Amino acid sequence: MLAVESKHHIKMQMYGSGLDLVQATLLREYPSMKFSYDFDEDSDDDYIDSRDSEIMREIEARMKPCDHLVIRRENKGWTQRELSEKTGIAIPNISLMEAGKRPIGARTAKKLAEALGCDVRDFL
Repeated sequence: MLAVESKHHIKMQMYGSGLDLVQATLLREYPSMKFSYDFDEDSDDDYIDSRDSEIMREIEARMKPCDHLVIRRENKGWTQRELSEKTGIAIPNISLMEAGKRPIGARTAKKLAEALGCDVRDFL
């Protein structure tokens, strides 16, 4: 997907079932943003990596640990049950953490990060 902010073309690679939600959220916050799923990677346009975008850094700063958990799990294509099986964390606890109703402690964050293949700081 290509997201275009007012100054730059941002090349983003996103996978998983949350793509529509990400696009809707971006449009709600930045109504002038445009998206394209069909772009030439070899073109001379001024693309920047999404990690270098001010908008994407701003969005990342707003994300809570529960947001990271949902996104990481859905990007793996896992259900809460599958994440529970891989981490040993009870399904009701995963559900509460994803809803932001239960804090994610350091030990739990480590289990989640190992299972989901990401940085433990995403959940702290």
